[in-house]
Amino acid sequence: MMKFCCLIVTIFCAIRVSNCGRLTGNCLTSNGKCARKGVACDDAFGEGWIDMGKCCNDRPCCIYKCPNLCRSANYSCGFETPECVFQFVTPISDYVWSYKTGPTNTGGTGPSGAAEGTHYLYTEANNGEKGDTAILTTEAANLPACPYCLSFKYHMMGPEAGSLEICVGEKGLPYGKKWEYIGGLSLSHDDWQKVTLNIPEYCNPVFTIISTKNGTIGDVAIDDIILRTGVCD
Repeated sequence: MMKFCCLIVTIFCAIRVSNCGRLTGNCLTSNGKCARKGVACDDAFGEGWIDMGKCCNDRPCCIYKCPNLCRSANYSCGFETPECVFQFVTPISDYVWSYKTGPTNTGGTGPSGAAEGTHYLYTEANNGEKGDTAILTTEAANLPACPYCLSFKYHMMGPEAGSLEICVGEKGLPYGKKWEYIGGLSLSHDDWQKVTLNIPEYCNPVFTIISTKNGTIGDVAIDDIILRTGVCD
């Protein structure tokens, strides 16, 4: 299956004319456009654009800056109820995120119980085929345009544990990988690990969590996800 995460590719300004020479370094950015000579970026493309350097024939390179839409927000997913900003993506196999209490169904892998409370999510390594993915995403939510602090607890135990990835990006564009762990890390059924990540500001951010199957002794579990605006302590 094609990997859901891919690196955001830097693109050139959308408009170029013949014999105009090279664009400035400021134009080497995603969402960059060249306005008409003497026309302000806001006038050419609407609100949210700023002049940044020069393109061909002294036209301004317009870089999109998200309007000031940042507001305080705090999202918590302990999986004691179905309410969570991270939602399931419709699976294409039976390798899926599932609610669980207590130990998982496979010996030699999985936690003995939740990291917090009584419920957690996990992917059963006996299901699906190698390379299958189970995905959680905030795609359906309209999150504020802010820097974020993302923290969560995860459990990966077993000789055939796959990978767990965190991807972040602009809605509607390819997402970049921000964090990944491959293979078994937890040393016991009670050995939950914690990750805390600072995420830079995106105009329309989407957060995605991906578990990829490797073998049959490698359940992946996640719990206590906290996504809040601002910088991590």
